[in-house]
Amino acid sequence: MQLVYDQKGDSVAVLTRGEIGPDDTADVHELDSDRIVRLDTSGTVIEYQFFNVRRYGVRLDDLEHREALSQLFAEGGFKERDWSHPITVTAVRRRRDRATST
Repeated sequence: MQLVYDQKGDSVAVLTRGEIGPDDTADVHELDSDRIVRLDTSGTVIEYQFFNVRRYGVRLDDLEHREALSQLFAEGGFKERDWSHPITVTAVRRRRDRATST
């Protein structure tokens, strides 16, 4: 497995068996707002994509390659989270919205 981190997008792509060719992808599943899985024609996972990895950590507890992914992310310095540790979302009102509401 190969982990590729994009600092600008705060995202990680994990290639399970090397580079992906243009004809390798048969299906893509969005697991939730922070995770996508890419499958080949036989239904085998060829790539995981994770978003907001430094900001929120990565959720691995329900994935097929959980143990290998957990080790890979730990080596990369990324924290792991699960459903028992929900993401804290802070609502932020824009300055314009505050000015019109007063």
